[in-house]
Amino acid sequence: MHPMDQLGTYSNQFNASAWMIALRLAVIAFVAWRLAGPIESFFWKRQLPEKANRTGIVIFIAILAFLVLFSAGALRHLTFHSKAWDLAIFDQVVWNLANGNGWECSVRGVIDLRGDHFSPILLIFVPFYKIAPHVFWLLGFQAAALIGAGLILWAVYRKEIGERVALMFFIAYCLFPPIHWLACADFHPIAIAPFFVAIAWWGRKRDNITAFIAGIIGMTLCGEEAFIVAGWWGLWEFFERSPWRRIKSEKTMTRRNVGWVGLFIMAFCWTIFIWLSLVYIPAHRAEGEGYFYVHRYAYLGDSVGEIALNFFVKPGLWLSHVFDMRSFALLALYIVPLGFLPLTRLGISALLIPTALYTLISVSPEQKSIYHQYTAMWIPFLAIATVDSLHTMRYAGVSVPKSVMDDFTVLSLRRASMLVVAAVLGFLAFSPIFGLSGHPEWFTPEEWAGEAKGVVESVPPDAAISAPSALCPHLSHRPVLLLKPETEWQGAYEVLV
Repeated sequence: MHPMDQLGTYSNQFNASAWMIALRLAVIAFVAWRLAGPIESFFWKRQLPEKANRTGIVIFIAILAFLVLFSAGALRHLTFHSKAWDLAIFDQVVWNLANGNGWECSVRGVIDLRGDHFSPILLIFVPFYKIAPHVFWLLGFQAAALIGAGLILWAVYRKEIGERVALMFFIAYCLFPPIHWLACADFHPIAIAPFFVAIAWWGRKRDNITAFIAGIIGMTLCGEEAFIVAGWWGLWEFFERSPWRRIKSEKTMTRRNVGWVGLFIMAFCWTIFIWLSLVYIPAHRAEGEGYFYVHRYAYLGDSVGEIALNFFVKPGLWLSHVFDMRSFALLALYIVPLGFLPLTRLGISALLIPTALYTLISVSPEQKSIYHQYTAMWIPFLAIATVDSLHTMRYAGVSVPKSVMDDFTVLSLRRASMLVVAAVLGFLAFSPIFGLSGHPEWFTPEEWAGEAKGVVESVPPDAAISAPSALCPHLSHRPVLLLKPETEWQGAYEVLV
């Protein structure tokens, strides 16, 4: 197979050949680099007021971005483009929880969804489903969490990088294509995790241990894979804070405490992940079944323990998966629309190592794409590395000559200019909502939508039925709903005897 042939599914999603995708990425990189200087000069020469408060503008952009993401997900659902996997799955589970039926999920084919994933964050939707059960709660919270993460990072860094540069970062964040693809991929609990990652980062930046731990807890409630990331983050904090060093001030004491907390988080989270994958999740599956997602790493072993062992002792088994064309394409699609800025903060980008590994060594092509839920744990850390790369020397409280400060301010503004150009071009080239990769067919009714709406309205509310995937998200408020094997519209449902 030719290396470029590995990008076949990308070609379908981006409405372009593999070579055209590569050309788009190259054009974005070149144009962003060339225009960064002129744009920086435009702002610098006109001496636009740096201290002007731009909170109102940011809030307006945040609301607009939320409405766009929520509307994209809602329109896909209303026009019968949402699917059983995964909107109907989580909608039925929350409805069952709200109606006292536990974690049952007949759409997924499991008695207890806890045998598939660890996602207690779903419990926050139960009160809303008791008031008015609808998938819009799921899609709305997901869109709010994605935009809220960027809003928190803007608030954390606005004084360090200045109002103007902070605004430019937030605009770029809202234009980031993986966020749009995630919003168009139905609903997934892990998509809420970026919000909690941002809270945890706010806590560690402010040396607020309570907020840091709260954010870590929140992200781990969104999915079992978050425990892997949280444990690595704890280890990263331990070495970053160096708590074994000699205490020089009260601030150093706080930093040391965060370091020790990080070490505890590492031990606790990795222990919990092992327990979840070996005990808790299999206990909620049929007898004899293990952790379902082991099959994605079957070439490394048949169990979590065997996979972990071979990962360390036989790296040759997985290195070819990490360094294939699809992996490089995925990294380019993450990095280029951010103007390569995460590469200037490799220390922070190191927080992505566990996410990158369990993504890139998987044999599942869906995990190596920006149009599935697997982008969720990439987005916040890429955003953090990006915004951190924009800060000037002001953040350290160091007194320096104005000429030196100006040099750093120019560098920050130039990077921000490159970021915005790359973000705008990346949005036009790769967003599913608008531009060259746009999918207007996702937001317009199918030819059979009128017939499908009539079918949905005719289904008895308490009937146990099987239905095609396109109907399942519209019929999931019932204890028994099975997915018909057909993937295309079949024109009818079946009542189960």
